Amino acid sequence: MDNTLNLKLEDLQKAIETLNEALKQEKNDFLRDAVIKRFEYCFELCWKTIKVFLYQNFGVDSFSPKECFRELKKNNIIDEKKTEILLQMADDRNKIIHTYNKKYSNELYQKISRSYFDLLNEVYKSLENNKDK
Repeated sequence: MDNTLNLKLEDLQKAIETLNEALKQEKNDFLRDAVIKRFEYCFELCWKTIKVFLYQNFGVDSFSPKECFRELKKNNIIDEKKTEILLQMADDRNKIIHTYNKKYSNELYQKISRSYFDLLNEVYKSLENNKDK
């Protein structure tokens, strides 16, 4: 059996742990930027892990983050509310990599610390719990 999904899940778990470590630190501009950068690579690992998960478990070949998130919902791995937040997360991730605005960076930091981190962790756990089905 191909071990790609297990390796991706392991990498995702480690990335989420690094994001958690950064979120525990006292916030300043430097830390805010570090949290955003860690969020970016967690997001990338998350959707690419979902892509492998969907292919191995459902034979679904997805080519974008949003498509992957919609397929997770379609296959009853996550619910509608989580899907909506993941879609917003994709928009926020795209906006931050193409634009630098201190006000928006502060807003994104708040979203990461209040909901995005928890959701990334929940998605990881859902993939882990459903990988052998």
